[in-house]
Amino acid sequence: MGNEVTKTEFQAYSYFWLKFGEKPFEVSSLRWFFSTAMVKKILFKLSSAGWLQRVGRGSYRCIRPEKAVESIFESRAEKVLEKAGMPYCFYGASAVEAWSDYVYMQRSWEHSPFFVRVRGKELGKWKTLLKKEGIDFFTGKPKNAIGEFVVLEPVKELKCEKQNGRPVIPLDEIIEFAEKNIYSFEYPLAYIGRKFKKKVKVSEEALVRVGEAL
Repeated sequence: MGNEVTKTEFQAYSYFWLKFGEKPFEVSSLRWFFSTAMVKKILFKLSSAGWLQRVGRGSYRCIRPEKAVESIFESRAEKVLEKAGMPYCFYGASAVEAWSDYVYMQRSWEHSPFFVRVRGKELGKWKTLLKKEGIDFFTGKPKNAIGEFVVLEPVKELKCEKQNGRPVIPLDEIIEFAEKNIYSFEYPLAYIGRKFKKKVKVSEEALVRVGEAL
């Protein structure tokens, strides 16, 4: 995540919060514990991570802990993908979301994966970018993670379409994916079938439910 802090940085924040609360403070007291260079690094990281606010030259105040913690789960991944300047498209559950007009959502603030196909020759660049931006990412099967993360699938050639403003794998491909994983995607698959007038392998009950929603 982009606003991760180290144990030392969090200890410094805790020190400031316990000593000053939300009142502005000078940073000189921290120099009893760290070198000038280290103090500058700590202050820069805590400020950029949303734990401190600079209010003047050498003067800061603490952001309330509950507010700072909220920022850890701030949605950033899609913005990073969009500004990358490299082609990509959503696949898997992420593509189901877009094709189904988000009647199905596999993400929440606690667990928000983005399944993204990229060109294999640019995989290294994607890894470098996501690491720089502080976005957790995996290639292949994702491991345990909390909050936002990106699952990268490198391919030789990207085949993408646009749906709801997002680059996604083609409709026929997502239908095939959803049918293979019918227990997870029957309702959005029924929605996709009804909306795009495609024959899909779903129960009559799912089609009736979707018909009531459309």
